[in-house]
Amino acid sequence: MKFRILALMLLCVGTRALAADASFGKLPAGAISTNVIKDVHAEICRDHLFDPSLIDARLPKDYRLILAAEYAKDDPGVAELVKSAVKYSAYAVGSLCFMSVGSFEVDGKPVQSQGPIPMAFWWVHAVGPRDVRMQGKVDWLQLASWYSRDVIHREKVVAADPMAQFANLEVTEVEPNLWRMRLALPNESIEAEVRGSGQRIKRNAPEPGFMSVPFTGKSAGSFWVITYFGHHHQSAQGKWHARGSGVFRDALQIPGEAAVFKTFFQDGWSALSGLYTP
Repeated sequence: MKFRILALMLLCVGTRALAADASFGKLPAGAISTNVIKDVHAEICRDHLFDPSLIDARLPKDYRLILAAEYAKDDPGVAELVKSAVKYSAYAVGSLCFMSVGSFEVDGKPVQSQGPIPMAFWWVHAVGPRDVRMQGKVDWLQLASWYSRDVIHREKVVAADPMAQFANLEVTEVEPNLWRMRLALPNESIEAEVRGSGQRIKRNAPEPGFMSVPFTGKSAGSFWVITYFGHHHQSAQGKWHARGSGVFRDALQIPGEAAVFKTFFQDGWSALSGLYTP
């Protein structure tokens, strides 16, 4: 009897694990690498306008950035910023996201023995042609990605994300619902303190979801297809600062931009990503 109960318990555990894996959608064939992120403690993002002349990023063929003048047609806040100074009409619309994840595996192997693992991504709104392997929306290009210098298996990270850079990066919950982030770049550092508040709300969207994110620079032509589930949203208030001299300091000094771009907080999700090359 004890054996039958134990067997039933193991079957239930195995069934739940398979159900979790089955919650991912099916990636198209041909991925040269796959990675899985689970147990996301926090994804904290801040949109912003930035001067694209301050960066040197080769875009994928036939892609173009969606500049603020165009974006403002559907965003009254951005429209007000564009009205305040004509130069902002030629700025791009970016999003800087910090993450703290409990599990990060590349091709079935963990990149670090223990979590949480901090990472950061910088994406920009853009439009361009779809590769036949892309799934979901293609609204963003990746301009940069950063991982902690403390990551043990850097080669695995680079296998999944050829744009990966390793930096002094911190994403820490200093007390319940209070997060502090810091990213040190060669010429500037970005710091933020973010407090979550209110009820966690499950994302109201079909699952699993899909999106595709093309890369830029030397990796232009490559892209991720990402399938995901489990996102929860929570209200958040953030204080963001950039020190030094660089694109983020310039972006955060735009008068009135903090009133337009709020802090977004998500957690609880998992994602499976496939890397595809031309």
